[in-house]
Amino acid sequence: MHRPFHGMRTEAPPEDHLAQCRAASVVLPPYSLFSHRSAAMIHGLPLPIWALPEKVEVAVFEPNRPPRLRGVRAHQLTADEHRWSVVDGLRVVSAHDTWAQLSSLLPVPDLVAIGDYLITGDEPYSGLAPPATRADLDAAVHRHGRRRGVTALRQALERVRYGSLSPQESRLRVALEDAGLPSPELNHVVHSPVDGRREAMIDLAYPDAHVAIEYLGDHHRSDPDTYRHDIRRRERLIELGWDVIFVTAADPFDAVALRVRRALRRSSTR
Repeated sequence: MHRPFHGMRTEAPPEDHLAQCRAASVVLPPYSLFSHRSAAMIHGLPLPIWALPEKVEVAVFEPNRPPRLRGVRAHQLTADEHRWSVVDGLRVVSAHDTWAQLSSLLPVPDLVAIGDYLITGDEPYSGLAPPATRADLDAAVHRHGRRRGVTALRQALERVRYGSLSPQESRLRVALEDAGLPSPELNHVVHSPVDGRREAMIDLAYPDAHVAIEYLGDHHRSDPDTYRHDIRRRERLIELGWDVIFVTAADPFDAVALRVRRALRRSSTR
């Protein structure tokens, strides 16, 4: 038997952080709720790897006192600054207030990536409503107006955009903007000039300059069909007059910005 928290036993150790949260929920007081990075994991927010939680993070509203348990990091919150919900049976700070809580930990590009996810979700593919609206993010910033990290939160809110389909696309967009480049279009659709059918959807694009930026995650390399599709798509875009830049996790964003700047310059001389 394993003892993930005082007062309980399990047959096997929790296999991931969500399992840790479920184990903790058995021994936590009923008025507590999951918060900060644990709430981010429960909501499926795209935390950077370095920010993944080790301890379970929970919170209570004043005047309740934070619980003291080994393996648990507890916070005390003011009720009027937070909203909460139930996700898969777990009481958790709302997704948009979790985003606001993370402002004391994450830099602006990561806050933008989470904000992009919250107002976009999977809607461009599935048609399902995203987890939050921009109005939700505005309200969260207003409620957390005196918190540590609120300056970064406000800066991130100004740069959150609908349409990004991966956190790395969001971070890359912010890096290009920080390098002084124009803000690219997101998920730009290219149609055939002959029959109008859809040829490709570009992650980040400068349509007037015909410069395309494609971020390739590991699945683009490990899945043979995806890899072959990437090659065909690049060849077709080149045939249509596009300058295509592939980006991977190994590429520093400042080097990518330089490549994009050069591509935009080449376009201006055509």
